[in-house]
Amino acid sequence: MIPFPADDSAFRFFDEAAEVYFGKYTEESPGGYALRVRQQKVLKMFDQPGGKVLDVGCGPGIMVEAILSRGCEFWGVDQSRKMIEMCTDRFGGTGRTHFSLGDALGLHFGDAFFDAVLCMGVIDGLRDRRLALREMMRVLKPGGTLIVSFANLCSPYAAWKKYVFYPLVFRWQEFWGRKRRAKPRPAFDPRQRGLFTERAARELMTDEGAQVLQTVGYYYNVFLSPLDEIWPSGALWLTKKLEEGHWPRPEWIGAGWILKSRKN
Repeated sequence: MIPFPADDSAFRFFDEAAEVYFGKYTEESPGGYALRVRQQKVLKMFDQPGGKVLDVGCGPGIMVEAILSRGCEFWGVDQSRKMIEMCTDRFGGTGRTHFSLGDALGLHFGDAFFDAVLCMGVIDGLRDRRLALREMMRVLKPGGTLIVSFANLCSPYAAWKKYVFYPLVFRWQEFWGRKRRAKPRPAFDPRQRGLFTERAARELMTDEGAQVLQTVGYYYNVFLSPLDEIWPSGALWLTKKLEEGHWPRPEWIGAGWILKSRKN
């Protein structure tokens, strides 16, 4: 088992925010809808019933029930101790689940062990994405399925948040913290997340030996922050209309890509 990196502010942040993050999945909000849509699309792409499945960055175990219902055995790895504790509390007694602290850059499993590997909302924030994908491919069996989500560089919503909204928010928080002389809290800076075109995401996967089978966009929010927070009901209504195909939409405006690949 790889020890929890206590000096890593990003994972300390998620450790503290575990309960809040879990609650987001049930919120009737644009952010909650984005998480649910991503989960649903990943499950629709999943094609390894009855197999051994690894979720890299499993969080509070959102994928566990659906994967178990497909007759699979589930392994979850996360660098947040709190997330792993939540998983163990909820699913530790099933006999078909295994949870442990771990690092995507050095997975503690043997070669060709899993039939499927999932990685949702993780790859964008890693310091060495190629190494992480190489590790996922290493532990995947030949013919196994790898499903990874990427944030989309072409999305107006995603690009605005990274390059405009988050920098403004962080400058304000730093100013307000100094003014109040508040004790610094662990903070994960979303500005550090990478954004990818569909082509760049495909090339990253294929460079590490994956055969990309399918690319799907998700979360078509055109309400730039903070408008989606000021008027969440309007943002959610319009996003659902676009996501569900009621109105035509270009794929490239989706906030993220989900890539399904096969290990040759």
